[in-house]
Formats: sequence, C-alpha cells, structure tokens
Amino acid sequence: MATQPKPQPEVVELATVTVSSRIPEFWSDQPRLWFVQCEAVLGPQKLSDEARFNLVVTKLGKEVVQQVSDILLKPPETKKFEALKTRLLSVYEESETRQFQKLLGEMELGDQKPSQLLRRMKDLARDKVPDETLRLMWQGHLPSPVRAVLAVTEVTNLDNLAVIADKVIETSKPLQVSEVQTASNTNNDQSYIIAELAKLSMKIRDMERGRNRVRNFNRPFNRRQSRSMSRGRNLSRRTPDSPDWLCYYHFKFHNRARKCVEPCAWKKNEQNKGN
Repeated sequence: MATQPKPQPEVVELATVTVSSRIPEFWSDQPRLWFVQCEAVLGPQKLSDEARFNLVVTKLGKEVVQQVSDILLKPPETKKFEALKTRLLSVYEESETRQFQKLLGEMELGDQKPSQLLRRMKDLARDKVPDETLRLMWQGHLPSPVRAVLAVTEVTNLDNLAVIADKVIETSKPLQVSEVQTASNTNNDQSYIIAELAKLSMKIRDMERGRNRVRNFNRPFNRRQSRSMSRGRNLSRRTPDSPDWLCYYHFKFHNRARKCVEPCAWKKNEQNKGN
C-alpha cells in the first residue's frame, strides 16, 4: 500500500495562516461563543493539539495573556488547547449567579428587536429557567402594544412569539414617529401661543403707561382751569352794566389794589361811604 506524501512545510504554514485569518480576536465578554466559532474553524483542519494551542495564543491580547501566563510559560505535556480553553472560560465567563442577576434586573429592550433580547436572555438562562418563566420575564420588557398582541395569540413557542413581536415593533414604528411629530407640533403651537400672549401683555402695559402719562400731564392743567372757572363764576356775579361793577384789581385786592381799570365802582363806593 502506497503511503501518502507528507505535505510540504510551506503548504502547512500557508494553511495555518489562512485558518488564523478566519479566527477573530478573543472576545473577553463572550468567551464561550468565541471558542464555538474558533473550534468551528479549527475542526476541519485536523491540526495537532500544539498547533491549535498556538493559534489561540495568537488571538489573545496583552491583558488576556497575563491571565494565562503560567500556562504559556509552562504548558502541560498534553491537552494544551483544552487547558488554555478551561482557564480562559473560568476567568472571563461570568458565574451562573451573575448571569442570573443580569437576567432578573439588567435586561432592557432598548434598540434591540424582541427576538434579539430573547436570545440574550436565553444565553443567560442556560436552560436553567423554564420557558414559561422566561416568556413572562421577556414579555415584561416589551412595549404594551406588543404585549397586548402576544396576549391574544395562540402561539406558545418562544421563538415564534419573538417573530410576531418583531413584526409588531416594525409595524408600530411609523405610528410612534407620528405620535412624536404630533407632540412636537403641539409643543410648537403652545410656544407660539405663549409668545403671542407675551406680546399682547407688553402692548397692554405700554398702553397703560401712556394713559398714566396723559393723566399726569392733564391734572395740573385741569386744576388751573378749575380755578379760572371758579374765578369767572365769582366775577360773573357783577356785570359792567351793574352800578356795583368792580374791576379785576379792586374786586380781588379791595383797598390794597394798586391799579384800577374802568369801568369800576370802587371810588364811587368809597366816596359814598365817606359821606
């Protein structure tokens, strides 16, 4: 039986480089998923344990290398890849308690689709939470219109419910945008009305100030006019045709008057008194 020729070193090196380019840098936040992808690439290659070990090492950053420095400096004789994988999972994978805490109190829909949220919650639950409980927890993070639709559907499978929830979210987005625009228009109308009321108040205030200035200006004039009218009423008690008519000066100052304007009966009256 003829033996197959061994691959040339250049061919092996090229294959190793090709495989390495298909493996991303290590995901410290999702180490288990990273190893799933890494092993999917390494599996068909039938590489040795040491080659697999070396490929993983090339994907580790400085901080990650510090966590496995003892294994790198003194690797085990056998199962190097498994030893490195176990250490990385123990360091970077969250404990079950921590994952359950996230599942209970740190999940939010945010910008995700409902199906994306469900997958994240399933990953944290790790099949340790019944589907019915997980469904209730998942629906509690969904908007009320989505929950209303899911409440009346007869579908019970979680993945199918997630598909329905995604469609409800997609169809409700235009309505949500319309509601936001309506609220924005309402706010703009309110701002316009408030601005117009402020302008009207300022006009009324200016009008009141103008009226007050007119009153203050007219008040002294009215007083002078009133005194003049009063004096006129007193003078009207006598007329020039009356034998007792007095001129302005004698009427006002009597015997202290220094002037006299004819006709005036003052001198005549004084002479009569003397006689």
